[in-house]
Formats: sequence, structure tokens, C-alpha cells
Amino acid sequence: MTTTLHRADGVVAALLTPYRPEGTVAVDVLQEHTAQLVEAGIDGFYVCGSTGDGVALDEDDRVECARAVAEAADGEVPVIAHVGTNSTDLTQRLAERSVAAGADAVSSILPSIPLSSEEVRGYFLDIVRTSPAPFIAYNFPARSGVGLPLDLLGELAEEPNLYGLKNTSRDVFEMSTFATLRDGRFRVWNGNDEVIYAGLSAGACGAIGSTFNVFPRLYRDLLQSFRRGDHEAALSLQRKVEEFIRVLVRYGVMPALRALLSARGIEMGASRRPLRDLSPTDRDRLLADIAALDITV
Repeated sequence: MTTTLHRADGVVAALLTPYRPEGTVAVDVLQEHTAQLVEAGIDGFYVCGSTGDGVALDEDDRVECARAVAEAADGEVPVIAHVGTNSTDLTQRLAERSVAAGADAVSSILPSIPLSSEEVRGYFLDIVRTSPAPFIAYNFPARSGVGLPLDLLGELAEEPNLYGLKNTSRDVFEMSTFATLRDGRFRVWNGNDEVIYAGLSAGACGAIGSTFNVFPRLYRDLLQSFRRGDHEAALSLQRKVEEFIRVLVRYGVMPALRALLSARGIEMGASRRPLRDLSPTDRDRLLADIAALDITV
């Protein structure tokens, strides 16, 4: 196990992927953004997940993103590469290549094709048993169409290479149950940013989220307040999180995040089709609405 992976028990940014006008990955921009987040106190990175367009990128691009982020993080914080695809063989190859490129751990969502319960089981067992680095399962029922059953996760938790679970679900009761595995030592990351306080209360060791790209210190301060037992402060910050995310939802979370980063000089480029971008009018309205929230960058 790598020496920095324990740092991921905190606020981990699910990175967006920046693009050049011709559509290629803007590696220099990705590294600049990574370095700024490290300076802001982020605890780790999740690369090429749903936020980072992982399933829309080809194999080489995904490996290059992992390499770029690992180089920019420079061992300060861990890098988790999302390697999920619709093919077990391709996922295994991406895991090998991403770790060779510098990733500290790998993660995978379920394939976006109909699978039987036995096929779901086989997919995760194949990946976790062959992964060259600690593996983090990714439960995202709204995206994959099926949730990770507790009995299967319990079986997977017996595998020594399964490090934890990224749980993108508002089902806090389920998250609490997941957190009891391995006698309460199983790592579960909250994956819906808007319920981070509830996730931490249910036993999450931290959170992996897309909105951390924009206001990492908001989430870092919330986590630190929660850990020192200052729940009044943590709840106050939770309300700010909710206000922030309500604004993003009005415009579309991903295009809004790209617009906010670009407005700060992190040139994210256009979204990868078929994803859309904000119109100039909506962009100006978004920036005004965010400024009115008065959240410290």
C-alpha cells in the first residue's frame, strides 16, 4: 500500500478534464489546476470519473490524465484513477497502465450495460483480485442503473485489495450500513456533495466530489469542524454547501463548474460532446449568483 493513500480520508476532488479547442486534453491546464488544489489543502484526487468524462475519453487519454495529475500532485496527496469501462479486460488494462503512470489506487463503477447479479459479482471480483494497487469500488446507482448490494460488498470486503467504497447515493441509511463493514474500519467516501454532513455523520471517512474543484476550502473547513466536534460550525457550512449547489443545479452542475473555473483563469475549454456549455448570458448570471453567496475561495 502506498504511503500517501491514507491522506484520502478527507476531501478528495473529482477532477474535471480540461480540453483544447481541437478537443484534446489540456494537460498543462489539468496540472495547473491540480497544483492549485494541493495548495488549497485538498486531500486527494479522483481522476476520470463521472465528473472527468472518463467514459468519454479513450484509453490513452485516461492514462495521460492519471500521469499528469500524479506528476502535479508530486506525492503530496494520493491520486485515484477511475478505470471503469464496459469491458473487464479493458478495465484491467487501464488499471495496470494508470498505476504505472503514477496512480496510488484505482476505482471502477459498474459497466453501463444490463448485468445479472452474478455478472456484477464477477466484474468486481475480477477487477479487485487483479488490480495492481488498492481498489475502491464505486457505487452510483443513478448512473449505472443498479446499486451495489450489501451482501456483495460484504463479500468484496473480504478481499484484502479492496480499500473502500465511493458511495454516490443519498441513501444515508445504506451508507451507514456500508461503514460498519470490517468492524467499522471499512472506508466509505460520501459521493453526493449536497449531503456531505449527513454522510460524515453516517460514518464516511471523507468525501469525493466534483464541487470541491471550485470551493475546496468550504468543504475542508466543514470536515475539520465536524472532526473537532463543532457541529454548529459544520452545519452552518453545510447550509452554505446547499446554497451553492442549488445555484449550480439551476444552470447544470458540470457546465456551471467549467464556467466558474474558466472565469478564474483555469481555461477548461468546451465540454466534450454531447455535454453542453452555458450560454454567455447564463454564464454571467451564474457568476453573479455565485458572487452573491459570498463563499471564500
